[in-house]
Amino acid sequence: MLISGKSQIVRGNLMRLIYGPRQCLLTTYRMVCPFQIADVNDETVKFEIGTSSIGNQKIKFHEFSLTKPDTQPRAFVSCMSRMIAFENWALFLVQIETFRYYGGSLMVAYVECGIKKVYELMKIYENDGILKIKKAYKASEIPNIPYDPDTQTEYANQMTNSHMCLYEFKESAEFIAFADWDDILVGPNFGQQQIAFAESFRKLSVAYPFAAAFSIPRFPFVNKNAFRPKRNKFSLKQLFTQLHFSINPVPPKMVVRPEYVAGVWIHRLIYAESEKYQQINVASEMAALLHLKNLILDEWETEVNFNEVIYPKNGSLLIDGKVLQQNMENMFEKYNFTFDPFLYSHSQIFNKLIYKCYAPIEKAAQDDSLMICPTHKACIYPEQNVTVIKVKTTHKSSKTIGGLIWHERENVNFVESKEGCL
Repeated sequence: MLISGKSQIVRGNLMRLIYGPRQCLLTTYRMVCPFQIADVNDETVKFEIGTSSIGNQKIKFHEFSLTKPDTQPRAFVSCMSRMIAFENWALFLVQIETFRYYGGSLMVAYVECGIKKVYELMKIYENDGILKIKKAYKASEIPNIPYDPDTQTEYANQMTNSHMCLYEFKESAEFIAFADWDDILVGPNFGQQQIAFAESFRKLSVAYPFAAAFSIPRFPFVNKNAFRPKRNKFSLKQLFTQLHFSINPVPPKMVVRPEYVAGVWIHRLIYAESEKYQQINVASEMAALLHLKNLILDEWETEVNFNEVIYPKNGSLLIDGKVLQQNMENMFEKYNFTFDPFLYSHSQIFNKLIYKCYAPIEKAAQDDSLMICPTHKACIYPEQNVTVIKVKTTHKSSKTIGGLIWHERENVNFVESKEGCL
């Protein structure tokens, strides 16, 4: 319905955006409604949707809400995997300061739950303009189905949140990266050349005009000496002097040209907007991902056994950690924020619990014996007396539309909890 009182009725085109694992009951779709462009002085004030399961049945329409996507032009956006139980503050700092180092425009964090102190740290970066904190998607608790919908999507709405980010910035971002928090994107030659991300991918786009997605090689990196609360305190400057890595790649992650992409998995392009667009593989001379492990440990924890046969390459010459450290300190000083690593947890309780849950799931997935939808919600966890910030979602009353049940979010807020994330 337009502000002038006129209305348009169009048939929406449905497209499945991702291949949900066969063990999952739910997946993610998009619907494109090809409305004609309204007059410059007119404005859409109301949207309604309806469907019919019987050929000539009169369609009954129901009003629903839409949000407008971001319109600020940006060269390079990073849509990070959603935070389900985030606690690794050190990893966040490495990730975002490296992103700044290579001229990234905006990093987007979809938060489901995270330790309160980490959330407060993230807010400093959001105030600085390089980070945008978004509320992660959680499904409605539906009384008339015998399962929790959040247990029936790949890794608990991981790709749903990724596509929320894709479509938020699809029309405004030149490039979008999709990666996990422990995957650090760096510039040419494993980061030795400090060239802005956008500049590197513009060169690739000129060389491959029909490339919709770039598959970025990912390599195992290990921090030889984990940072601890008292001894070996966290330092970006020191980190990049004690990295070792392997040149044997692990599965890649993606950077896309969003205007050409309809659906993307974190590891590969799923659907381009046209068959002429495709995915290409990128050499590490142009860009690479550092799959970073062993960043922080508590004082009492045993150091990870470092194997130089597995990680033979020294990464101390790749990135100038002094610059990252200085950038971080300058920003904290700008906001009069005192950062003391000792005050942040190094024990990673959530990570240990989720790893214990995921290990058998991953093994079953690899040997093709997996019988359940792969998600951390498949496990039962002990109580966690940890103060966190988490998403609380309320939904409007469900509606029956044709043969379908329509569920729509009403309010989404962050709330504080003392019961942990899991």
